[in-house]
Amino acid sequence: MPAKKKQPADLGGDGLYPPNLEDLPGQETRGGGERVPYAEVLRSICGATDDSQEVEQYDGTLGVTVAFVNAHERPVVQVQWNSDLAATFTNPGNVNGVRWGTGTLIGPDLVLTCGHLFDPDPNGWTIPRQNGTSTPLSPQQAAQAMHVNLNYQVDAGGTLQAEQSFAITQLVEYRLGGLDMALFRVAGNPGHTYGWSEFGTANPAVGDMLAIIGHPVGAPKRIEAGPATQVTANTIRYADIDTLGGNSGSGILHSPSGRVVGVHTNGGCTASGGSNSGVAIAAIVAASPTLQGLTPSSSTGLGLDLSTPLASDVTGTLLSADTAASTDTGFQDVIGTPIAQDVATTIAADTATPKIQDLIGTPLSQDLATTHATDVGTATLQDHLGTPLAQDLATPVQRDNLTSLNRDTHIALDAGTPVAIDSGAADQPGTLFAADVGILNPGGTVVNPGLTGGLVGGQRPFVQAGPYISLGQDEAGDTVLAAVLAELEALIATQTQVLGSLQALYATLAGEADG
Repeated sequence: MPAKKKQPADLGGDGLYPPNLEDLPGQETRGGGERVPYAEVLRSICGATDDSQEVEQYDGTLGVTVAFVNAHERPVVQVQWNSDLAATFTNPGNVNGVRWGTGTLIGPDLVLTCGHLFDPDPNGWTIPRQNGTSTPLSPQQAAQAMHVNLNYQVDAGGTLQAEQSFAITQLVEYRLGGLDMALFRVAGNPGHTYGWSEFGTANPAVGDMLAIIGHPVGAPKRIEAGPATQVTANTIRYADIDTLGGNSGSGILHSPSGRVVGVHTNGGCTASGGSNSGVAIAAIVAASPTLQGLTPSSSTGLGLDLSTPLASDVTGTLLSADTAASTDTGFQDVIGTPIAQDVATTIAADTATPKIQDLIGTPLSQDLATTHATDVGTATLQDHLGTPLAQDLATPVQRDNLTSLNRDTHIALDAGTPVAIDSGAADQPGTLFAADVGILNPGGTVVNPGLTGGLVGGQRPFVQAGPYISLGQDEAGDTVLAAVLAELEALIATQTQVLGSLQALYATLAGEADG
């Protein structure tokens, strides 16, 4: 005779693990993929009825607000055995694909949960054996045969949403200090999308409102809440928060702060009394080198920031109301506009903010698709003669030899000429000698043909010899030599000023480009 099926009230043992649904009455008639109704697997709860609610259908009646649940449910993960255990292990046990427990993201890839999810001898279950032996997987091996699910929940209309799964890559800490706790890492940094919760460092007080968000009996995410009824150094008890196997590892959240102040580990409520309990956060932090090395923080994650405001990003709001990017511990808006506008555009297309401007000083909206050279009418980038850049570009090089000094506007020649030099003394950048005051006639000893082709062209000034004179043989030679040296000294002084002007121009443009 087959064994008698257990009744719902008998399922779940001590609440450490989800019940084996094969023990449910009528299970033999269910389809393989059919989800078991939550009400059929209730064991014992705190009082006569189970008060927990689906997270997206929560009505605010359990002692925490709807906004609190909306802000803190997303980093809650479900821990599930992989569904390909038979392909990996010769003896896969009976946990293939079982939705096993709950955890909470406390960083981009770090999850806090309970240790007994990775124990080798779970009550009522057989985990895979190491190949070729009867030895159960080690806790580390067991962790790597599991993954986490996010967004395993029903929406406000009761439709099951598409869950997202991430492999467990490393069991970081397990049952340190004799506590039922564990930390593990997952692939893919899901915290950047779903956010993470801040872990506390101090235990709650008796009477503080607590919330437990998790996956009782592997069900889609649910919320329960109630006050702390007893707090010791290592343990938090709560007599009005209904939990079941599968809730194990859920973060115990403090309201209204949202901090994780413990990890749910044990059932203990009955219809007539008792309490459920978990490990207190102060004891976990004291035993955990990993947590001691972290600065507690929280984030709503990019998934929320794309559609909502940032000012309260650390407490769960959306990015459209962000007022201080520096407080956004997740996705920061470095431009100053709502992230919803910035993530889909390049900086060049961001025309709504005064922070992003071209290097000339006009709003970017006027400069899109243009170069600085065509930005007409601004005062920042001009040649050193004081003429607008638009005029300088229009003047061909050859015209420079035909114009007088005060009309010399070609940028290639004028960019490096100090105003003091060009405004009335000799025009060093290359105008014809007739326009140059104080420059010797080409028939004399030296003439400065300037920077023909412009400073930008890179050509060097040169000295052109006139008729040969034997220097140093008479007074006339001495006079000519003195004149040559004087001209050379003047040329050196002028080019030194030119160099200084170019260096100043380069520094200004480089500084604006960096800014």
